[in-house]
Amino acid sequence: MISEKMKEKMEEIIDGCLECKTKPCMTNCIMLNEFGENPKSIFKECLEKNEMPDSMVYSCNMCNQCTIACPKNYRIQDIFVESRRLKIEKNNGKSPMKGHRAVEAHQYLSNTNLFNTINKAPDEKKTKRIFFPGCSLPSYNPKAVGNILDFLQEKYDGEVGSILKCCGKPTKSLGQDEKFKERYRSVQKAIDDTKADEIIVACQSCYKIFKEYNPNQTIKSLWEILPELGLPEHANGIGKDSDITFGIHDSCPTRYNKEIQNGVRWILDKMEYKTEEPIHTKENTRCCGFGGMVMPANPKAFKAVSSQRVKEYKTDHIVSYCAACRESMEIGGKDSVHILDLIFGEKYTEASAMKRNQNPSVQWINRFKSKKELNKRK
Repeated sequence: MISEKMKEKMEEIIDGCLECKTKPCMTNCIMLNEFGENPKSIFKECLEKNEMPDSMVYSCNMCNQCTIACPKNYRIQDIFVESRRLKIEKNNGKSPMKGHRAVEAHQYLSNTNLFNTINKAPDEKKTKRIFFPGCSLPSYNPKAVGNILDFLQEKYDGEVGSILKCCGKPTKSLGQDEKFKERYRSVQKAIDDTKADEIIVACQSCYKIFKEYNPNQTIKSLWEILPELGLPEHANGIGKDSDITFGIHDSCPTRYNKEIQNGVRWILDKMEYKTEEPIHTKENTRCCGFGGMVMPANPKAFKAVSSQRVKEYKTDHIVSYCAACRESMEIGGKDSVHILDLIFGEKYTEASAMKRNQNPSVQWINRFKSKKELNKRK
């Protein structure tokens, strides 16, 4: 089914699409190429059938690259967002894609007490700030979660609490709007109960969600505040004379946030690692493939997007500041590290390269370990 809202947007594209010879939108979106020659032909067929195929609707990465490339800046993503909402409504609140059962299970577990914790600042200190690491980083590197909280406690005189919960972004990406609102209310209440004035987030998706939905606290990215606080002493200059060059990957949610982008580059400069920028970087960054919960719905499209991204780098080593992006870059075939691996690790060299991706059971074990790391400091 196609809503009036979708129909209006589709007709606007059909009437106005320039059918560019160079097809910039199609060049920048591998997914669209699976379903037609250009947006005009794709949406014309959808209107004729009064339906968007499930596989098409859930293959959109929500990265906005098609809009950026389009001479008329058509918001194609909005059509997919609305269609997902309708698919969920039609399917009794669940995604029609079998692969998304894993996402729904993740969201359920992420909202249980087994993998959640809420800690105010320790030692009777006022809780002025909350550290919110998100989901992907705790599932990847529990030690980094604990280390960065220790660093924040030191710099902010112990007035930092922590919350390990999911912001609900995966639920929102599936189109489960009501369930997202319910889950986000739980997160907001947990934050408000600490009486904190500021949230420090390590996850870019969390940053975007909080910026849009949080009415009560100031939202700061970890990558914005580290240039203000400085790095742990041992990290300054640690990459000097390293025999590798890191390619920098910017995640889609930070596309228009220069402070975060510049903060990451400041950190790498202070560590004195050599870096390179891909063709598509900062505001023109290309998606890693994880956006929109595409991987479990359309693994083929995910692998194509991930592969396209890593081919832009001359170096074999990529540094990300999103744990999900880091995982995707490794799947694409590169040695891939999170920037916190560098901040709290030894000098990184060619000999340090290794596979870091883990299976889901290990990721949940890591999530539980992250909970214990945060609880140590309450």
